[in-house]
Amino acid sequence: MSFVFFIHYFRTIKFQTMSKTIFLFLVAFFALTACNKKNQTPTYELGQNCLGGIVIKLDASKEHGLVAALSDQVTFAQHLDWGQSKAACEAYTLGGAGWRLPVQAELELMYTQKATIGGFQSRDYWTSTLGGNNNAWSKYFGTPGGITTSNWKQLSNCTLCSRAVKEF
Repeated sequence: MSFVFFIHYFRTIKFQTMSKTIFLFLVAFFALTACNKKNQTPTYELGQNCLGGIVIKLDASKEHGLVAALSDQVTFAQHLDWGQSKAACEAYTLGGAGWRLPVQAELELMYTQKATIGGFQSRDYWTSTLGGNNNAWSKYFGTPGGITTSNWKQLSNCTLCSRAVKEF
């Protein structure tokens, strides 16, 4: 009888140990799975408000892209030259640092999405793309819009606007 009791007791302990092992494994698995989800990079959609701006460009993963500021950093009334406009964009901090004057292709992209982004004036906007001989490219945001090179870069009384972009 004591031998049968010993086998029954051994099976009970073995079952309890195995149950505890499985339970601990499942707890560890779900804890790690939950932690991995917290560390995943968020994904974004075009037109989504993000980091102080609106998403206007995404890579294939939808984790990285470009946002345009929600409003102009330099307006028509401010009369800032290219260098001052560039500095105003770089000083913009809504949603964190990293803002800058857009390159020509980025400003063209902003123009195609101006209704989604909103708030543009029917004026010329600076790009950071230089056109040689102290010129910089600009884009007219009225109708019809066109890209031009301008020698206004060094003028202190120019009437160009600026809208910052930031990569994420």
